[in-house]
Amino acid sequence: MLGTFWGTRWSDLPVSPLSVQNAEPLSHTAGLWHIGSAGAGHVLKVQLNRGAARKPEFYPLKENVMAHCRAHGVPVLEAVPAVDGSTSVWCDGLVCELLPRCPGIAARRSTPAQAAAVARAGLDLRYALDRLPDGVMADLAPIPLPRMVEEERWPVALADAEKRLLPMAERRDDAWSRAAASALRGVIRAGALMHQAGIPVVGESPDRPSVVHSDLHYHHFLVPASGAQPTVLAILDFDNLHVGDRLLDLAWIAEVTGGVADPSARADGLSAFLAAARARGLLQPGEARLLMPLLLAHSLPVIVDIAKDILVRGILSRLWSDYFELLSSTRRLHLHALLTACPVA
Repeated sequence: MLGTFWGTRWSDLPVSPLSVQNAEPLSHTAGLWHIGSAGAGHVLKVQLNRGAARKPEFYPLKENVMAHCRAHGVPVLEAVPAVDGSTSVWCDGLVCELLPRCPGIAARRSTPAQAAAVARAGLDLRYALDRLPDGVMADLAPIPLPRMVEEERWPVALADAEKRLLPMAERRDDAWSRAAASALRGVIRAGALMHQAGIPVVGESPDRPSVVHSDLHYHHFLVPASGAQPTVLAILDFDNLHVGDRLLDLAWIAEVTGGVADPSARADGLSAFLAAARARGLLQPGEARLLMPLLLAHSLPVIVDIAKDILVRGILSRLWSDYFELLSSTRRLHLHALLTACPVA
């Protein structure tokens, strides 16, 4: 495939599954391969789940958005063009991209300096997206996100969690069911906050429509492994670009900013993030209270669908515990309390 689409010079390079710190990157839809020598080279990304592919017209639009962000100083990787000049190619119905290998890591638990660097880069990205040329949002709006869960409407998924799935999990006594029950209890505790905030459901118009990255969790911010001034080397994965509520990106950035272990540093970092977002005109007074409800509503259907995989479909993946941790409703309720207590909220 490399030789066919990118040229013969690529066809003889070593190919191996991508790993970072001896672990596979978190992905349940894409395959990632390291191309070239150890510690350098490139990454081949193949969207192995055909249901996760976007319409063909999405990919040139995505590259235009990424180029716009690079022009605004945002650290976004530039894909290697194929022989025909395209940056996304189709092979047997699968979408493939070739990207430079970035030497950074995704920091699950950030230092305060790393969290501040992520906040700055995330705000730079949101600033750039707010300044896309006229027409980009109109071009992107008709291209839907792929449907990856059985029930996308968060109130319906929440009701199913409360009335059916949690009782089902609590009747069982295996480790998988206990993990599902814990995640579902967090979802149910967060339900009142989402209802109170009046978060729209899938299919309704967003309150602050804009082009959004929509997937800015810590895995998509690469920072130096060690010994360097904290900075963000790359922001990854623009495959979920769509028209949504622009506060969703800020909610993700707030969550990553709050990913430090020390409680005092966490509160200080979130306060600094809110002040910086306000100073750049990215966040208006009163909007901090909407950040975590938006993020909770965005991920609630995913948590419930994973619980269905465990409890109903019998699909047991080693990734599920990682996703429960990544999307933890309990952690987001804690962050909501910190965000709304900040003086600049």
